[in-house]
Amino acid sequence: MASTETVWYNVYIVYFTQPSGPAHEGIALVPAQLEGQAGGRFYHVKGTVGMGMDYECRPGYNFGRSRSFKNKVYQFQLPKSYLPNFEYIASTRPPPYDPRALTESEPNPPVRDCAAWVAEVLEEVRALLRSGGLAA
Repeated sequence: MASTETVWYNVYIVYFTQPSGPAHEGIALVPAQLEGQAGGRFYHVKGTVGMGMDYECRPGYNFGRSRSFKNKVYQFQLPKSYLPNFEYIASTRPPPYDPRALTESEPNPPVRDCAAWVAEVLEEVRALLRSGGLAA
């Protein structure tokens, strides 16, 4: 019988369709033993870049059931013992805010969006795992 205790999380970038613009991105930590890999802890920034986005953590989100769910892409595994570190990194990474998004059609340099926030969080978590001797 398989264990139901979470020891590892599979880390995914999750993509959702939006009425306009590029897909919305977030990060899902799915217990490795969970069949289907379509739900778990979900971290993202929401809102608009021009008005300022807000960080949100959803501890039990079944993203696979969302009508706007598009895709998920596996990134790496995270030991459960690193969850507090992950949540600290995600919650302290500044959400995107750039008022140029309201007044300029193609700001240069481009505005930082949810995809940039996701990439920054994952880059910092990967560096933390490598410093602990874990592959990421």
